[in-house]
Amino acid sequence: MQLGTFTANILVDGKALEEYDVVAESATKVTCWVASEEGKSFSVQWKCHEESRVAGTEGMVHVDGKTCGGILNCPGTLGVLDTCTLSCFIDATSTWDLKFARVQLSDDDSLLNKEIHKNLGEISLVITRGEVVKQLRSACEKNSFVPGDNQKLHERSKKATVHCVGFGPEKPRELLSYRRRLIRNSQPEITFVFKYQPLSVLQANGVAPRRTTNACAGHENSSNERDASVGTLDGRTSQDVKPAELNNRIRGLENELKRLRELQGGSLEEQKPKRIKTEDPGERSIRSGYH
Repeated sequence: MQLGTFTANILVDGKALEEYDVVAESATKVTCWVASEEGKSFSVQWKCHEESRVAGTEGMVHVDGKTCGGILNCPGTLGVLDTCTLSCFIDATSTWDLKFARVQLSDDDSLLNKEIHKNLGEISLVITRGEVVKQLRSACEKNSFVPGDNQKLHERSKKATVHCVGFGPEKPRELLSYRRRLIRNSQPEITFVFKYQPLSVLQANGVAPRRTTNACAGHENSSNERDASVGTLDGRTSQDVKPAELNNRIRGLENELKRLRELQGGSLEEQKPKRIKTEDPGERSIRSGYH
């Protein structure tokens, strides 16, 4: 997706996921759908396309309503450190890789009153501009959320979602003696929102197109061939049949129809009024062929 001078994507196996139903909700927010695949690790990547970046930027990633972490980028020029990629949940001393996982359903009634975040099923990126400053780290910052088991919901939950964001094993992170932070300027934040569901769900909801398989394509070609053969005579097209031959065929069918009607009329006169003679299969076939 693109918004202003920034683009953003969800990467899986190093490739950007296809985006569906892209909507610019405002001048500062754009949304789309992407197809999630259970067990697949992913990363969020964004790029500034300004020829000269006069301000620093901070990109903060949120998954299912939880703040995941961010990356600060200093002023610079296009082509030099203009792209950022975040693939993990970041704490002061640890990281956890991001991946798509299946929501766990339970019949535990204690989960009925569990508050479900409205942004479950969304990956968002918020980009802010300002001045990047460096300062000593005074204390060990800890994230209020610590990754654990996958999202667990009651089976009667009204939140219709199949997947959530899961996390890989904890990895230690080197803690530097300083930290950088952004002093925000007056420019507005811009937000990218990637809503995710399995491809089958997106297709069922009409968000993503259904893929045409070779078998389906073959069936469609056969149907087209059958459709193209309608109006032909003995397998030949109308261009191959001479007008005189068509006239003879028409006269023959008309004579046959007249004869059948005469036979039908004679039979009806011989029968009692309450009895009506039905056509035999041969008659129906010929009449259908004529029409």
